[in-house]
Amino acid sequence: MSEKQNGSGRVSLDDVARLSGVSTATVSRVLNGSTTVKASRREAVEKACEELGYVINRAARTLASRRSMTIGAVVPTLATETFSRPLAAFQQLIHEAGYTLLLANSNFDPETELKEVNKLIEYGIDGLMLVGNTHHPKLWERIIQQDIACVQTFSQDRERPCVGYDSEGAAETLAQHLLGLGHQRFAVIVGTPPSNDRISERLNGTRRALQQYGLTLPDTHLIDNAFTMNDARRAVFRLLDAPQPPTAIICGNDLLAFGAMRAASERYLRIPNDISIVGFNDYEYAEHLEHPLTTMRVDLASIGEHAAHYLLNTLNNLPAQTQTQISTELIVRGSSGSVPRQER
Repeated sequence: MSEKQNGSGRVSLDDVARLSGVSTATVSRVLNGSTTVKASRREAVEKACEELGYVINRAARTLASRRSMTIGAVVPTLATETFSRPLAAFQQLIHEAGYTLLLANSNFDPETELKEVNKLIEYGIDGLMLVGNTHHPKLWERIIQQDIACVQTFSQDRERPCVGYDSEGAAETLAQHLLGLGHQRFAVIVGTPPSNDRISERLNGTRRALQQYGLTLPDTHLIDNAFTMNDARRAVFRLLDAPQPPTAIICGNDLLAFGAMRAASERYLRIPNDISIVGFNDYEYAEHLEHPLTTMRVDLASIGEHAAHYLLNTLNNLPAQTQTQISTELIVRGSSGSVPRQER
C-alpha cells in the first residue's frame, strides 16, 4: 500500500477515500492519472491528499507489483508532426491506463537510440515503443534479455510486433501521380540517408514507378541530409542551379515541402505551373498553405493508438495484434500540376 509517514501516523489510501467520500478504487484511478474520473471526485481526492499530506510511494508500489508503471519511447525527433502527433495519442492512452511516458530523442542515430534505450531500461520501464525496424545490432539483444514488451512503429516487420504502413507502395503512388502529369525530371529531398528503412523503402517505390516510364533518379537529385525547412530551401536552390533542374520535387515530409515551396517562390517559379512539389504525412497546415500541398496522408494518431493498445494488452496478458498496417491515402491539392509546356 502506498503511504506517507507524517506527524499523526501513517496515512493510507483508505484515509484518503474516507475524507474525500469516494471509494479506494476511485482514489487509485485519480492517483494513476486516469481521465475517466469525474472532475468533482478528482478535486475531492486531490484536496484530501493535500490535507492529509498523502503522496504515492512509487518505490513501494514497484516492489509490490513488479511494475514501474512507466513506458518508454524513443523517437528520431520531436521537431515535426510525424512523431509528435502519434506520441500525443500514445501518451493519452497509456496515461488513462495509469502509466507514465518516459521519452527520449535519438536524432536519427542508432548509437544514440541504443544509449537512450539502455537508460530507459535502467529506470525500469515496463514497455517500449520504437520507430522503424533498423536499429543498433545490440538493441534487440538488450530488450530480449530484459524481457521488455516492445513495439516498432512506422515500419512493417514480419518477425516482431509493429504498427506501420506500406512505405514503398505509398511512395510509388505519389510518384505515379506526378508521372501521370507528364513529369520526367524528378528530385527527392529527405532527412536521413537510404540506410534508414523507411527512406530505403520509399526510394524503392519511387524508383520502381520511374522505371515503368524508362526513367531514373540521378544521384545528384537525391538530397538525404535535409532536416529543416531551411535545409530543404537551400537544397532546392542547388537543384534549380543544376544543368537539368527537376520539374517535380518529392519531399520526405510536409515540413520539407514547405521549405521547398519557399525556395521556388524566391526564384519566382509558379507552383504548380513551373514546378510541382509534394510532401508526405499531411500535416495539419498542409491544406492551408498559399499553394495547398499535395501529400500522402498517414493517420499518425492511429499509429500511436495501436502501439499503445499493443503494449497495454501485452502488459495485462491480453490478446494483442502483433502486426498492424495503417492505410495511406494520396491527397491531391494545388501544389502538383502538369509538366511545364516547354518540357513537353
